[in-house]
Amino acid sequence: MRNFILFLLGAICLFNCNKVEKMKNKILPDRSYEEAKIDNFYWADSGWDYTLIPLIKPYKIQQLQGSEIWMLDANNPSPKIEIFHGKNTVLSSFDPVESFNVKDGFIYGSQGEKLDFDEKETFPKIWFIINTKTKEVHGFETEKDFKAELKKLNLPEEFLSPDAVYEQYKKDPALPWFPEDIKKQLEEVKQKTTNNR
Repeated sequence: MRNFILFLLGAICLFNCNKVEKMKNKILPDRSYEEAKIDNFYWADSGWDYTLIPLIKPYKIQQLQGSEIWMLDANNPSPKIEIFHGKNTVLSSFDPVESFNVKDGFIYGSQGEKLDFDEKETFPKIWFIINTKTKEVHGFETEKDFKAELKKLNLPEEFLSPDAVYEQYKKDPALPWFPEDIKKQLEEVKQKTTNNR
């Protein structure tokens, strides 16, 4: 009888341990990338109140919880004020980011129309180029001028949707513009995780 009770207690414990483990995995997802000591800039895709897409460290596009707008902080310590479409604009951040690309140390794309702070006036669409090496930020009033600058800088006129990139990033955190060593580390951890399932 005593052995039966011990067996029963062991079975209950094993069942509950599996249940606890499943709950833990839902609440605390796999931290393989953290355990591999990969810089969390490249794999931590969300926080309590936001989701994000890493670009070139420290640049990232993020979306606040409950919002459909993607935002990009220009990380410019001394942003300049420029006039676009007759309105003063501070080139310190861009939102909503409609499209973007990352190549050779440049982040570039378009900011869609948006309401001003008081929600009284609409700011028309502008285009932007951020040189992450020099921290220079340039805005463009017309797509024609923007594309002329891309041609000068030898940057491709291919643009990505933040929503599509985020969905890809959730499945595979090794984005094309990441440094090669980071991509390799992320891929190794992904392979190990896949093989252990």
